[in-house]
Amino acid sequence: MSKPDRLSALIARFDLQAEVTAPEQANLLLLADSTSGELSQIEFWPGSVDNKTSIQEDYTVLIAASINLGGDVNPLATSLPECVAIPLEEGSLKNLALLIVEEVQDQRCGRHSTLQRLFEVLVVMLLRRAIQANTEKIGLLAGLSDQRICKAIVAIHERPEFDWHIEDLADTAGLSRSQFMECFKNSVGQTPAQYLREWRLTLARQDLEKGERVKTVAKRYGYGSQEALSRAFSQRYHCSPAKVRSISQAG
Repeated sequence: MSKPDRLSALIARFDLQAEVTAPEQANLLLLADSTSGELSQIEFWPGSVDNKTSIQEDYTVLIAASINLGGDVNPLATSLPECVAIPLEEGSLKNLALLIVEEVQDQRCGRHSTLQRLFEVLVVMLLRRAIQANTEKIGLLAGLSDQRICKAIVAIHERPEFDWHIEDLADTAGLSRSQFMECFKNSVGQTPAQYLREWRLTLARQDLEKGERVKTVAKRYGYGSQEALSRAFSQRYHCSPAKVRSISQAG
């Protein structure tokens, strides 16, 4: 049986933006050993650059970049540790990092588009490592690292409009209802219903900010009516869907 794709649905909804910048404005650094000059480490701060600690004296910054994962509305970005630091050994990750260094330094045509794609692949590889390394910390990463719970989470991500019941999700995970409820809460820190509600509202807000009609968005994400979405949305964001839409149109 093929493994569920734990990242694609999340990445597709939140456009990754990358820009080479000054080290003090960056949240991703490709670091070289200060003695040998060899590329040896990647450090990524998914949150604010204000939380970034000082660079170790043993390293020199080769490439500094600002990576935007979609802000605090992206549940994956908010569940990541403060810093993802990975030593670079021989292999695909180091080869990719070296390709980024080469692309930045050589100033080739098509550089911006190429770097966007290279950084996207790099971040996906870092996210894979983060999922593997954060199995004990309660949150989305722990849920995605659980081979059973992740099937239900991926199903929610891929089909937010479906009328999910606990029994459906438990069956997807291959667990009894009680086992699934306990495992999901212990891993993710929310009940399945809470996580589903948060995901739907996140997507709804994205679409409203693009100017889509409230009625259309409500139907798209499984709300029985425009009013049902408005109640849930106002409770979560303390403003109405119509107001979010009108602000986006005014801008």
